[in-house]
Amino acid sequence: MIKIFRKIRQNLLSQGKSGKYLKYALGEIILVVLGILMALQINNWNENRKIIAQEQFILERLKVDITKDLNDISTELEYIKSNTGELTYCVDVILGNTESNLSNFRKNLNSLLEVNFFNQNKTTFNNLVSSGQIEFIQNKMLTDSITKYYNNKYKGWDTAMSDYTRNIMAPFILNFDHIPQGNEGFEGYEKFTRVDIYKSKINPKSIKDYQNEVFFLNILRQKIFITEGQQMEYQKLKIYMQQLLKKIDTEIKN
Repeated sequence: MIKIFRKIRQNLLSQGKSGKYLKYALGEIILVVLGILMALQINNWNENRKIIAQEQFILERLKVDITKDLNDISTELEYIKSNTGELTYCVDVILGNTESNLSNFRKNLNSLLEVNFFNQNKTTFNNLVSSGQIEFIQNKMLTDSITKYYNNKYKGWDTAMSDYTRNIMAPFILNFDHIPQGNEGFEGYEKFTRVDIYKSKINPKSIKDYQNEVFFLNILRQKIFITEGQQMEYQKLKIYMQQLLKKIDTEIKN
C-alpha cells in the first residue's frame, strides 16, 4: 500500500500538482500511524493471550491440588468417624451400657494410639507465592480466597490430638495393659511380627479392670472430644474446598 502511495506521489510531483501531493502525503502519514497502532494492538493482544494462558495454567494446577486435598480430607473424615465409633463403643462397655467380650473390646481399642492428620498439598501455592506468579490471577477476590485456604488454622486440633495421644494416652496404656495389636487391615499385615500377649507372665487386663480405672475412662472421653473437634474443623475446611473449587471453575470458564 505504501509503495502505491509513493508511486502516486512521484506521478504528482512530475506533473507539478503540489496541492494534491500534500493530501496524499498526509494520507501516507496516517497510514503509517495506523500501521504502528495496529502493530501495537496486536502485540498487546498477544501479551494478553500469554497472561490469560498462564493464568489458566495456574488455576488448573491449583484445581488439581485442591481436588486431591478434598479427596484426602474426605478419607481422613472416614477414619475419624470410624475411630470415634470404636472409642465410643469402649466407653459404653466401661459404663455398662453395652455388653462385650474382651476380644471385641480390645479390637475397638485399636485406634486408641492412632494419630490421623490431614496435610494440605502446598507445593504449587508456595512456588506461586515465592515466584510472584500468584499475581497472574487477575481476580483478586479469588486470589484472597485461595490464600485464605492455604493459611487456614485447622491444625490446632491436630496438634492437640498429637500432644494428648503421645503425652497422656500412650504413657498410661503402655504401663496399664498390653497394647492392642493394630496392624490387621494393612496390606501384608501377615508378615508383621505377632506377639501372643496371653503367653506373657503378666495377664492382659479384663474388662472389669478397665471399668474400675477412672483415669482410663477420662482419657477416652477426652480423646473422643479432640477427635470430634478434628472432625468439626475438617468438615468446615471441606466445605470451603468445595466452594473454592467452584470459584476456580467459574474463573477458568470465564
